[in-house]
Amino acid sequence: MGEDLDPVARYGLALGFRIRARTVLVEGTTDVDLFGLAARLERAAGGVDLLDDRFTVVAAGQGDAGGTRGIIRELISLRAVARSYLTREGRPLYRFIALFDGDPAGKHAIKTAHELDTSIVEFKDVFRLWPVMPIPGSLDPGNMRKVFEQENAQFGGLDWELEDLLPQDFIDAFASERADAIRRTTTRDGMTHRDFTADGKARLHHFVKLHAVRDDLKHVVAVLKALRLYLNVK
Repeated sequence: MGEDLDPVARYGLALGFRIRARTVLVEGTTDVDLFGLAARLERAAGGVDLLDDRFTVVAAGQGDAGGTRGIIRELISLRAVARSYLTREGRPLYRFIALFDGDPAGKHAIKTAHELDTSIVEFKDVFRLWPVMPIPGSLDPGNMRKVFEQENAQFGGLDWELEDLLPQDFIDAFASERADAIRRTTTRDGMTHRDFTADGKARLHHFVKLHAVRDDLKHVVAVLKALRLYLNVK
């Protein structure tokens, strides 16, 4: 099977995932699962296919092989391998970006990635998850930074993770069963970040798989659409 693949696809297969021409690396498999569920519910409701043969989201690794370090490692490796596989016009067939959590670890990871490979640029190759993932008029990194900062100014450095995109009533329903799952909440201008216990986050994702409907994941869908735009996937 792998013999029919190009070097980039073969490298991805060796890591346990199938990459596409445009691929987003995330920190863990729970992020992949949440994006995948959102895309399936959107497609089933007659929406567009957000995870198609051109675009996908993959985890940098399982457990300790993932996280911010895993993303940096695989982003640099995949970009290096992709340079050896070009279109007839001499352009890379593949493009990879990374999406980190919107927290101090994610911010540090972006700085580290750039230090290791100065061609890696924030708002072009690496992103943090923000409460608002805007749709800018231009994909120039300088313009992207300006738009991101303007549209998130009111949230005052609020940490942000994918689970924070779930609606409050859905979280309340979960918390009514698992009140000890949330250690702390922080709110800025109507947006709330929740720090879950490790077990609590795992149970939340199980709850999502059992009970989430399309409307519960509409903000996750919006992030997928934004990421496709950042990668210029129509």
